[in-house]
Formats: sequence, C-alpha cells, structure tokens
Amino acid sequence: ESMPQDMIDDVESIFRDPTEIAQKEAIFNKINKDYIELQAQKDKIRVSNEEAENQDERDLVEQAQGHERYRKRKNRGRETAETTEEALLQAVANRKISRKINYDAMSAIFDDAGSFSTTD
Repeated sequence: ESMPQDMIDDVESIFRDPTEIAQKEAIFNKINKDYIELQAQKDKIRVSNEEAENQDERDLVEQAQGHERYRKRKNRGRETAETTEEALLQAVANRKISRKINYDAMSAIFDDAGSFSTTD
C-alpha cells in the first residue's frame, strides 16, 4: 500500500536537499569562523608535537644503536670474565706488564671460586 501524499510531503520535508545543505554549511562556517580557525591551529600544533615526539623517539633509538655499536667495537676480542680473578688477569694481560707488581701474590688473594680469600 502507498502512503497518503501529505505523509510523503512530511517525510520529504524532514530531509534537506543538497542546495539547502550547502547554504546552511556556508552560514555555519561564516558564523563560526573563529572557532574553526582555532580548531585548525590546535590540530596543527598537535600534529607538530606528535612529529616532534616521533623524531625524539627515533633519535633515542639511533643513539642507543650507536652506543651498542660502540660497545661492541670496544669489547671486540675480549672474553667476559666469570670471576673477579679472571677479570683482573684479563685486565693485566691486556696492559703492559709491570715489574713492580707481584702477579703471583695478586692471584693468591683469590680462592678457587674466584672470590676474595680472607684466610691464609
């Protein structure tokens, strides 16, 4: 069944046609020009802040990668020591040996586990 014509007219009057929409939008934009410009400035500031944060994060990642490369290059060829005694012996082995240091006595201050020995 079809609806009566007056109901069809009422339903059609609820919806706007494209020209009426364009007119009302132009009026709204003219009245609220300051608000629209303020929102555009806020959006621009927000986007620039996000870009700055992203750049800061990228810089930190690049810096961390640079530090890691430096540490790898610095520690290249070195073994990690498990005990203090091993670390001391590695440090001594990598440096010029001095005649004034008694290396046997230095080794004797550590026990078999590599910790400092407090008993003789």
